[in-house]
Formats: sequence, structure tokens, C-alpha cells
Amino acid sequence: MTSWSFPRAEALPTYAFVATDALKARVRASGADLIDLGLGNPDHPTPQAIVDQLHAAADVGSHHRYHPGRGFPALRAAIGAWYERRYGARFDLDREVIVTMGAKEGISHLCLAILDRGDYAVVPDPCYPIHAGAPGIAGASVEGYASGPGVDPAKSVADAIARVEAKGGRVKLVIANYPQNPTGAVVTKQALGDLVRVVQKSGALLLHDLAYADLDFASRYAPSIFDCGVPVEEVKSFAVEVFSMSKSYHMPGWRIAYMVGQERMIGALGHLKTYMDYGTFIPLQVAAAWALEHGDALVSEMRALYQRRATALAEGLRSAGWDNVSEPSGTMFIWAPLPSVWSGLTAAQVGDRLIERAHVAVAPGTGFGPGGEGFVRFALIEDPPRLTEACRRIGEALRG
Repeated sequence: MTSWSFPRAEALPTYAFVATDALKARVRASGADLIDLGLGNPDHPTPQAIVDQLHAAADVGSHHRYHPGRGFPALRAAIGAWYERRYGARFDLDREVIVTMGAKEGISHLCLAILDRGDYAVVPDPCYPIHAGAPGIAGASVEGYASGPGVDPAKSVADAIARVEAKGGRVKLVIANYPQNPTGAVVTKQALGDLVRVVQKSGALLLHDLAYADLDFASRYAPSIFDCGVPVEEVKSFAVEVFSMSKSYHMPGWRIAYMVGQERMIGALGHLKTYMDYGTFIPLQVAAAWALEHGDALVSEMRALYQRRATALAEGLRSAGWDNVSEPSGTMFIWAPLPSVWSGLTAAQVGDRLIERAHVAVAPGTGFGPGGEGFVRFALIEDPPRLTEACRRIGEALRG
């Protein structure tokens, strides 16, 4: 049998959350109680009021058919109302709005639709893995820009664009993500506007991932590129933004997200998706529309939940002897420098040591890019009593 190469799959590094699976499985097989704070998988069920809408819509027979297109009309209308209510931005629901099967699918297929070999994409480092993975899968060359707390986003992006141009290339796509996974960094409206202007001046396209729009702890709503001080119609001429229902509404398994913005980019994604899928099950979209229209109070509860957990875990880690831990400014993660007592270890080695000695799993920072070395990410997916237990175990491991 011919041994064929599989270049796209073989070029991808091990996914951040898979790297420690074998070790976690061995610890669990030993009978140990593993506290897994690695994957950012919301632990609370979807609010019952949203689930009730799903049940009712599932009883409608016509909802069981294929539904090709850019998303159920009721959901696209709710998306438009959501943006206008929060950010004062209006979109053509037929040309500038599309429903996707989660943010990862939307980002991945957009990159496949608009990027090719020879193109350059500028992405955060560290970043959520798909932000670098999707352009790479599409064949583009990827240039990282420094991200995280204390970084000037506009300058960092401008520097990366300059590096590409110094190589003789031209940047086609810039990806940004605020509030940022994995670092928890947030951005002011002015700073986001400065970043948007840098991309606009360069002639590149912009994709902003707003998945944590409700988890900016300094502001009720994190800034949108469509409300950043740059006229909306100007931003629409070169940019799109994606939002996911997963975190704000505790709907990760539902695979509902949406993208809004430049008509040509949305159209290219929609055209590609006509070949790739028939969209998300309509009852899921009906329930998502209800959540966007009626779920503000539910989202406020989620936001308060993650703030409480962030405070509990940061305080617990400091008490356990893990120095230099700060509460995040947003998201559902703590991005922690490696403790000084383990300063000679890599992020992967610290991750393994925590699993083996403390029976606590985290995500090594290097799973999010080269800039993640020296850090680990804790996901805020357990309530304070369980977080307290995790910190007790970590304290014993640090002292040991």
C-alpha cells in the first residue's frame, strides 16, 4: 500500500487540550480524583428557559428538514437586534450576517474561503489555537504578534505587519481576540479603535473574535470593532466579527455562533458553506434567538459566576505559594506565570507535574503558541469549594 502524505493534518501541532490526555487517563485509571481545569468547557447546564424553547421548536415537523442558507431568519433578526441594542450598529441581515456551527467552524471556513498559499495572516501569540491553526490549514503563512496584559495591541499588530513587509510579503488577514483567550487581557474602546485603524491603513482584512463579549470584568459589554470610535461603515468595508453562544449562555455543545460585517467576506463564507454543511438544526437556532432576545439577566448571572471563581482561584493559588498570580480582567481563565519554585521547568513539565503530584490538570501555555512558554492556563470551570481543594493540593506539590 502506498504511504501517502497527509500534509495539512501532519503540519498541525498537537492540539493544546489533547497533549495531556494520555497522562490524565492514566491518573484517572489509578482511581485518583482528578480536578481538570484544562479545557474551558462550561460546567453549568444551559439555562432551562433556553432548553424549553428547544423542546417546543423540536415539535415542529418542518424544523427537521435541511435548512441551507445563512441561518434561520428569526435568529438573524435577533442577531441584528443584539448588535443594535449593545453597540448601535446595524447590519443587512441577508448580506452582512451569517450563522455558523460554532466560532471555530466560522473562523476555519472563512480562512479556507479567503486565504491560500502565499498569503500572510497576522495572529496573536499566545492565541486560542484556531486563530493560528485556521490560516495555516488554509495554506497561509502565519506571523505572530505579542498579546496579553500590558501589550499595546495596535503597536504589536503594526510591528508584525512591518515584519511581514520586510520579508517582501503583504498581510491579507489580521486576527484579533478581545477579551483574549488564553491570557484574559481586555482592551479599551480607544485601544481597539487604534488597532482597527492600523489594519485599515495596511489594506489587510480583519477578523475579530468577540466570543467573550460578556466576560469583560471592567465593562458590562466588551468593546466591538463596530463600536470603537471608527465609523461603522468604514469598519464594514474590511472587517468581520464573530460571537459565540457557548460561554455567555452556557451553550457550548449547541454549536451556535454568528459572524457579521463585510459583505464580501460573509458572502465568501456563505458560498463555501453551501458545499460544506446545511447549517445547525433549526430548533437550536430558534432557542438561540430567544436567548439573544430575552437572556440578558441569564448572562449577568454567568458573568458574576466567573468573577467569583476568578477571585477564589487567584487568592487560593497565592495562599498556596504560587507567586505572581493576578485575577484576570476578563474571560473564564487565569493565565499564570510558572511559580518561581519551579522556575527551571517548562510549561509542559509543570502541567505534567500538577497532574501527577496534585491530580490537578491545567493547559500548558505552549499549547497556545511560542509566546505561551513560561505560563499555564487555569479554566474557571469549578465552583469555589472545588477550587479550594485544587489549591490545597497544588500547595502540597509546591512545598514537596
